Amino acid sequence: ETNRENGFEAGLKRLLSDLYPDNAHFIYELLQNAEDAHAQVVRFILKEDRIEFEHDGEKLFSIQDVDAITSIGFSNKRDDTTNIGKFGVGFKAVFAYTENPEIESGEFHFRIRDMVVPEMDGHVLNQSDHKNTRFILPFNNPKKPSETACKEIKTLLRMLDATTLLFLLHIRKIEYVLPDSSLGYIERIELGDSRFEIRVQQPNDLRPSSSWYLKFDKEVLVEDEEAE
Repeated sequence: ETNRENGFEAGLKRLLSDLYPDNAHFIYELLQNAEDAHAQVVRFILKEDRIEFEHDGEKLFSIQDVDAITSIGFSNKRDDTTNIGKFGVGFKAVFAYTENPEIESGEFHFRIRDMVVPEMDGHVLNQSDHKNTRFILPFNNPKKPSETACKEIKTLLRMLDATTLLFLLHIRKIEYVLPDSSLGYIERIELGDSRFEIRVQQPNDLRPSSSWYLKFDKEVLVEDEEAE
């Protein structure tokens, strides 16, 4: 209530709209978070009234993650300089589409209210999903009708291409299911000798397209210049 009275919530939403003019930017935030959790396979399930995102990352939610995802200006990616997105302010981009994102991971099943308040009342964890992480984003933002939300996200999912997987170390396959049950995917296949193939299957296409790459990598030392 205090956040509303002092205009904090409205101000944060304006800030997010300036930072992320691409409304569906949260798609990339979810992919980055799955990469940091060392997921190999991720899946988007788009429905008329919501989108669901699930991954098989080995790093499940901790209480610190619950704290980070419901905080402002705090990100636990600072603990690891190799993380590219770990529940910083970027996750708040989901609020362009939903008022109450819901998360299931490990021992936690909760939804977020008023952008920063986690609620667990009435949520029972599905034990079959105990080893996976799942986000449920209902399209209930009053400024974004469900039809518009579904159309925008569908467009972005279909725009995912080979470059989406090019520089990710852990995620090897991105799947997405559209409201008509059609399936698309991007998959990286290691061929050995620094070679790999990326296959892109567009919904309703007869067969996937393929592109091939050579990848050369080298470990580098990342130094924190601000550290004492």
